[in-house]
Amino acid sequence: MELNKLTLAVLAATSMTLVGCGGGSSSSSDDETGDDIVTPDPLAVYTDTAWSLGADELVGLTYPQNATNGDMVALKRSTGSDDSISHTLMVAPAATKEFVAVEGVALEKDYYRDVLALPVSGTVEGEEIDTVLIATCGYDEASAIEGGEALDGGEGGGASAQLVAIEEETQTPASLEIYLAGTDISASLDINDETEGNFFLVDCHSLGGLSASDLSSKGTEAYEVDFFITGRDSTGEVAVFEASLIYDYENNKVTESDFTVLDTDAGIIVTAVEEDPEDDFLVAMTVEDNTYLLSALESEGIELNNDGNPFTSDTENGVVILDLVYSGENLLAVSEDAGLAGADFNGGEYVLLSGGDFTRCVDQLAVNGTTVWCHDSTDEGKLIEFTAPTVPQSDVVEETPEESPVRAVSPAASSYKASKEEAEQIKAELEGAGAEVEVK
Repeated sequence: MELNKLTLAVLAATSMTLVGCGGGSSSSSDDETGDDIVTPDPLAVYTDTAWSLGADELVGLTYPQNATNGDMVALKRSTGSDDSISHTLMVAPAATKEFVAVEGVALEKDYYRDVLALPVSGTVEGEEIDTVLIATCGYDEASAIEGGEALDGGEGGGASAQLVAIEEETQTPASLEIYLAGTDISASLDINDETEGNFFLVDCHSLGGLSASDLSSKGTEAYEVDFFITGRDSTGEVAVFEASLIYDYENNKVTESDFTVLDTDAGIIVTAVEEDPEDDFLVAMTVEDNTYLLSALESEGIELNNDGNPFTSDTENGVVILDLVYSGENLLAVSEDAGLAGADFNGGEYVLLSGGDFTRCVDQLAVNGTTVWCHDSTDEGKLIEFTAPTVPQSDVVEETPEESPVRAVSPAASSYKASKEEAEQIKAELEGAGAEVEVK
């Protein structure tokens, strides 16, 4: 596909490489650090000192992938006294832990959600810098998880083809916005799959599953950057797009950039996306009274199923899981309810974790190896830092011949897979919510 010219111009103007950030900008000169400058003591925890209780909401948080002493990146949504909504993209250096707005960035869409970031180092207009490349998603109307229009059902459960065609003409695609912090370099790309007849997202629920790899071993001096985006598509159904970018760092230009819609059979709310260690994407979803984690949005790929809300033990309604992160083999989740849930893959359910400050987690997560951060529900505008807890895994009883004794399988020896009967039951639940699902 033809690359958006703005993106090409933006990235070709730089000579950048993905690195472990050193924390500060190498562009600072020695004569700027005189005795008359007093360096403030770092804050005890990452803090937005301008946070307004009751008006602000954390809708994005990430630590730059593989960074060393990198800048924490956050996205804040603010609601004014006149109900106007604005968003602020923020970074907090590891040395100070204080969030400040990214200079020169004006987020002009009505809504934004989630952020991803990569540490980069190089030359911009002749100046050496260490910084972060940040991606976020902007859109015009509130999504389903923000109280906006509910998602339609699966194929056959939504509007007529004629009405969908008319609606597509009036909808504005969601945009992937890219910013190189500390510079005036930015780009905006419509999230659409041109191979599927201009099939696009109209809002975003989550960005996740970020991966970046050096292709030099394959004879190409370039980086491949991939991640996933979930949201409502132009037909009113849920969709998962894979974004892919090839950046030629030898010639300082982007050679490929596209969005590909992945196979989805479920027309219900998908609110978080992550990539598992085996490179398959996982999505969290809510259907009627249940909370799910699925792979490939197909019933045979079901990993977890909870009746109700695993954070509150409420069995009346499933929970909207807002963020997922992997730390080692542990998949962690947060929602708008306080607490931290983990994936018990053997038991096939989310389990609420206890025994640490993470019991106060809410809204968003960030991870760097075994270190995890989350928004503090009891002291908003601040982050809690903790070591990723090990999620307990249920023992699995393996079926054996009658003459052999039954033995328990250790958690590491087996992973949960839905049985045919379970898949049929969940298939019925999904179809009851308007989705079309095939069970194999």
